[in-house]
Amino acid sequence: MIKLGIRIENINGLDAQFEEVIAAIEANLEEVADYTLQEAVTTEAFVNRKNDLRPSIKKLKSKFENGGYIIRASGKGKDKGYHAHLVEFGHVMLTHSGMPTKLRRVPPHPFMRPAAEKGIVKAIQLFRVTKK
Repeated sequence: MIKLGIRIENINGLDAQFEEVIAAIEANLEEVADYTLQEAVTTEAFVNRKNDLRPSIKKLKSKFENGGYIIRASGKGKDKGYHAHLVEFGHVMLTHSGMPTKLRRVPPHPFMRPAAEKGIVKAIQLFRVTKK
């Protein structure tokens, strides 16, 4: 059996280092969120005919215990961005009465998923530890 003992003598200094590390992580997370937001807003994956989808893409601070950020495109009812999921995943075209128009399918134009994938790459670059 292997036993390991650790002795910490300056706990106050350690607390200060933890706070510094947490602040650096928070700054990196915000930079990744800003980058992902910019990628989603500036994409050419879809045509913004009514100029209502791009303005609906927002960065929100997460309310979860571990923090972080959320990038979302949404709206309620007929507000801007209510149709973001239809653009992202595609849909069946409907008539004004709500019936499908000969099952015409509008293809997906993903903009959030590619932005999230680019954000992951950016996060890996920011959080990568280089050996000295």
